[in-house]
Amino acid sequence: MPQKRILIFGGTRRTGLEIARLLGQRGDAVVGIARETSDTAALEQTGARIVIGDAFDPEGLTIAVKNADCTAAICSLGNTAGAERKVDYEGVRNAIDAAVEAGLNRFILITAFGCGDSRPALSERAVQFLGKVCELKTMGEDHLKDSGLDWTIVRPGGLSSEPATGTAILTEDFLASGMIRRGDVARLTVQCLDNDATIGHAYTAIDPGT
Repeated sequence: MPQKRILIFGGTRRTGLEIARLLGQRGDAVVGIARETSDTAALEQTGARIVIGDAFDPEGLTIAVKNADCTAAICSLGNTAGAERKVDYEGVRNAIDAAVEAGLNRFILITAFGCGDSRPALSERAVQFLGKVCELKTMGEDHLKDSGLDWTIVRPGGLSSEPATGTAILTEDFLASGMIRRGDVARLTVQCLDNDATIGHAYTAIDPGT
């Protein structure tokens, strides 16, 4: 398989970092967009090249994406606890717009179970805790769908950082719910990257075995 040049938004930690590791292990060229203040050590250990860019600075982000010189992007941006400014929509929107301006054609967005048409599957308790976040992430999904990019959306169920099981799946049954480990989300996301049949589809990612 020819080497791919993949840009990752949100690659310094959690799911984004797991994706960078998988791509690096198979020989793809990975570029991570990160702020100047971000700890990029773990991402650099995967072999990724770092380009400085801030998801809240649209002009600077567009320049960074152009300098990255990639053909596809994976976005796992998500809010950190206590942050006043919400990256879930504003930052994701800027990442999508920068990809369009830079001429990328493939964009995979990782959001969450409960976004878009999976919202009815959230329990009342989950809506109390996650409803606002899911609303913002859904706005990001809608922006991607309207962008003209070749998009795929992956909505993980409840996330944990335990070792991957290898048994997680993607489903278009948006009422399906469950847990999934970050390493398995990474594996499924890379599978979407390799499979053009996933373009234009949104999936729930869960592990029936957990």
